[in-house]
Amino acid sequence: MPITKCHVENNSYIKTGMSPEEYCQIWVPVLYNTLPEQRGYKARCIEELAKVTGFTEQSIKNWGADFKGHPDYVKVILKQANIINEFRQLFKKHFVDGT
Repeated sequence: MPITKCHVENNSYIKTGMSPEEYCQIWVPVLYNTLPEQRGYKARCIEELAKVTGFTEQSIKNWGADFKGHPDYVKVILKQANIINEFRQLFKKHFVDGT
């Protein structure tokens, strides 16, 4: 069942959600090997946000330079994507890399 605005407003999980900036600061360097001060960081961030939220890149650009114009429920999606990414990293570290 997809997350709707109604679900988010009635769920305290939004309070512990993750902003687009926080998500990008953690995952763009890991997934795209691009640091915030490097050229192309913003483009990779928009690309990643589009990938995990289902929004178009143009919609994400419309959120503004600092992504503050995002819908509130995006924080829930990004928190979930963060958890999935963490599990992927753990799996890779322990089962693929063999450490």
